[in-house]
Amino acid sequence: MIKEANYLSYLGYKLFGERIRKERHKYYYLEKSLRQAMISMPPEMYIASAQMISLIFGLIGAAVGLLTAYLIVEIVGLPEVIIPISLPQPLYTFWMVYRPWVIAGFLAILITVVLYYVGYLLFKIYPSTVISDRKSKINRILPHAITYMYSLSRGGMNLVEIFRSLAENHEVYGEVSVEFARIIRDMELLGKDLRTALSDAIDLSPSENLSEFFHGLITIIDSGGDVTRYFEERAEFYLERAKQDQKNFLEFLGLMAESYITAFVAGPLFLIIIQTVMVVMGQGNDIALYAIIYLVIPVGSFFFAMVIKLLTPIEEGEAPELRESFGVKKKTNRIEGYEDAIKSFHKKLKSWNLKKTLKNPLKPVRRKPVYSFIFSIPVGALFMLYGFLQFPYRLGMDFISWFFFFDDYLFISLIIIFLPFVIFYEAGRRKIKTALRLTPVFLNKLASANESGMPIYRAITMIAKTDTSPLRKNIAKIKSDLDWGISLNDALVRFANRLKIFELSRTITLLNEALKSTGNVTEVLMVSAKDASNAELMRRERLTNMFMYVIIVYISFFVFIGIVYIISTTFLSTLAESAAKVAESGASYAMLQGINAETYKNIFMHASIFQGIFAGIVAGVMGEGSISSGIKHSLIMLVVAYLLFTIFI
Repeated sequence: MIKEANYLSYLGYKLFGERIRKERHKYYYLEKSLRQAMISMPPEMYIASAQMISLIFGLIGAAVGLLTAYLIVEIVGLPEVIIPISLPQPLYTFWMVYRPWVIAGFLAILITVVLYYVGYLLFKIYPSTVISDRKSKINRILPHAITYMYSLSRGGMNLVEIFRSLAENHEVYGEVSVEFARIIRDMELLGKDLRTALSDAIDLSPSENLSEFFHGLITIIDSGGDVTRYFEERAEFYLERAKQDQKNFLEFLGLMAESYITAFVAGPLFLIIIQTVMVVMGQGNDIALYAIIYLVIPVGSFFFAMVIKLLTPIEEGEAPELRESFGVKKKTNRIEGYEDAIKSFHKKLKSWNLKKTLKNPLKPVRRKPVYSFIFSIPVGALFMLYGFLQFPYRLGMDFISWFFFFDDYLFISLIIIFLPFVIFYEAGRRKIKTALRLTPVFLNKLASANESGMPIYRAITMIAKTDTSPLRKNIAKIKSDLDWGISLNDALVRFANRLKIFELSRTITLLNEALKSTGNVTEVLMVSAKDASNAELMRRERLTNMFMYVIIVYISFFVFIGIVYIISTTFLSTLAESAAKVAESGASYAMLQGINAETYKNIFMHASIFQGIFAGIVAGVMGEGSISSGIKHSLIMLVVAYLLFTIFI
């Protein structure tokens, strides 16, 4: 959506600006919403943009409406009677002559108006969606941001410098940094004092928690209270509130799990059984069965997973690249051949990186498992093509029968495509979990050693020699960096950049900034270890509780395929044998129709596989809040369902 004014905004303002200015009093709350959403446009310009986009939507709607009207009136045809009301003869003749034109015009106008207001509505609700997203991000990171401010305050840094430091670390503290950057901007560029800037921030903050924090801070400033003590108390308070919010979300997730089992496991299973019985009795058709298996289960489960994903508290994204303190200054007086030397250096550097990648081609895939699709998708497509060449489809063939021959290659291709991604993704996740679990331990060891009088360098050297955890190699690299004369801050930054874990980057940022403001290294290490421990405990508690819902999804899947297995092996066979005996005896029972048991077994295999694939996605979103995590569950369920039907049925 539009964040800043563009050509459409200025064009719309020229066309509709006068009317918008007359109604400016209506946009008071919109102006506040735009500022809360950090949309840098005045409300008049935003409304002008909305009206221009709505006009474009309306023109598209007119074209779509005319095309729809033409298709319905000229190709599909209108029914003889639309409204069962008798008209007198002159009116009836007039209506029948002009009926196509009236209906076509009505459809065109209706679709035009609907799309026009859809475009306008999107602009009206967009700021509220951005505000909601920013609120969620702020509430999630706020306890850690206040811990950061507490550490700097303990080191003696004044309040304005603390705010500036937090504002500069946007890549780690996200939307919280944006709010503090606005305060610094108001003070330095607009000349406001700290209290006034905080009061304005209260009105513009999308988070009630942050506004509440600013209220308390203003009170502390006015009364001359202990700011450091306030930061410590607020950090603990918002951490407890985050735990309560997490508990409420987990309870909501339990309700969603029950809804999923009812709507997309038990419901489709019941409908499949009913439709099968009705087909055997001659009262149903296969279309309804196909719709349940190939439409209701996949589409319904996928959208259910998307709803849960949208409602799940937002996870931190990819870890940022932290900045090291040293830098290389470019010389203004360049000697002859300087540019050529730089180009030659960059060329050699690219060649070296290419050779390094060729020596270890799996390293980029380990870093970003999605790169595995570059290789797995072509291999899977080739295997699918091989299957098509083995069983080619020709015109006139029964598509359903052909598809039941070809489906084995399709399902195996899916396994080929997703298996490498699952292997590399889960290996990376295991590495991340290990690092998150051991980082607080490492910081506590450093704090204990430093508290006993050991310098930080010697403490790291000792831990590098005695530690036996998976972090040992990375700790040894910190020691090597220190041996080469790199500062402790930069050595820790390199440590975080090597592991590329968001929570670790946040902890190292907190530790480094606090070390700059105080000489009490032990206390800084203890605060950093506590912050990392709190984040790890919350993450483990969330994953432990959400894992229960993964188990529930698995149980529902096995119940589904168990019942489908029973239907395929006993119910269908019994019905087929009964129909055959009736046909042999020469009797005729309209209530009992002959069925192709093999066809229905293939249909039920597809039902189980589709159920497994999309139930796996739901399990991943419920268990870890990630669709990528759900792919491994989908793969497991796909293999189980496929092997069950292939080997035993």
